[in-house]
Amino acid sequence: MTRLFAGVDGGATKTWAVVGDETGRLLGFGAGGPANYHVVGMDFTMRSVTTALSEALSAAARRAEPGVAATSPVAATSPPPLSCLARIGFYLAGDDSKEDHINLGAALAALVPAGVGYQWGNDSWAALRGGTLKGWGAVCIGGSGTNSAAVSPEGKSAILRGLGRDAGCPGGASEIVREAVYWAFRMDEGMCPKTSLHGAVLEALGLRDYDEAVREYMGNELAFSYRAMGVVTPVVFRLAREGDPTAQHVLIEVGRLMGEQTGAVMVRAGIELLEADVVLAGSVYRGESPLLIDSLTTAVHRFAPKAKPVPPRYHPVVGAYLLALEGGGLNVGPGIYASLDETVEGSLPAPEAPAPPGTVE
Repeated sequence: MTRLFAGVDGGATKTWAVVGDETGRLLGFGAGGPANYHVVGMDFTMRSVTTALSEALSAAARRAEPGVAATSPVAATSPPPLSCLARIGFYLAGDDSKEDHINLGAALAALVPAGVGYQWGNDSWAALRGGTLKGWGAVCIGGSGTNSAAVSPEGKSAILRGLGRDAGCPGGASEIVREAVYWAFRMDEGMCPKTSLHGAVLEALGLRDYDEAVREYMGNELAFSYRAMGVVTPVVFRLAREGDPTAQHVLIEVGRLMGEQTGAVMVRAGIELLEADVVLAGSVYRGESPLLIDSLTTAVHRFAPKAKPVPPRYHPVVGAYLLALEGGGLNVGPGIYASLDETVEGSLPAPEAPAPPGTVE
């Protein structure tokens, strides 16, 4: 009987899961809610994970060929149980410290049936594994926030704490918005000349003036920040492309910070002198202006002169599946990649779930 493996990628706003066999054929996809337990709690996180996995298993059962259905491990019940899986790779936002890893491990131990192998880690590892065929290199996450990780060909790894600006890790849409709104307020107070950014921020937020922005921010800081990430970030990219000097400054500065953090983990992993791929995973890299990527690349090259920033080959959820295969003792080589390439397009939503740059992922 063909063994089935699953990969789970859980982030700040959604959880994706895929089920595939040991040959690299993807068979089913599922989605759930947010899976950062620091934000939504452990119970909600586990429900998001379970929902995504159950949907992926049900999709795999529906996709099973009639001639194979009788022997397929997902054909017996609907939705099929997790026990039909050989191994699951869980890669979740919020797995940032030793304590986080222990907490998530305990919750997953209660979720996974006896006899099913599983592994878990920070979602950056799934983004890195899915981003490059080399199986090693570095990744710089650029979604609502940021994180960077690196692993050498020998398996030496390094990852940031990934806890945001206050812990030395600014970046992503949250930092772009923070800087854009900061400069817009300075313009409004007369501290610096106004550029197009001043009015564009208000227009994007649908607000009359900056007093109204203050009231909304003070009423619910988190809700304001998430709303701004979705609508202000793409405006900053557009204005930078059109030549607004403040918008350009914001992208250059955020790109520099993200490049420096990525170079730092490459040094810690010992790959700074290698021709390593640097996977750029996340929505902010799809912005209209190239300045953020240009600045990030320059900063990385100061640490790792041979590094090559690249778009991700596969979505992070596929990376989670590949890590599960490897965790189960399989050698991921050309045959598995060939099967994956044949099935990935029809197994996931549209590539990278196209969304406006800066939409929270």
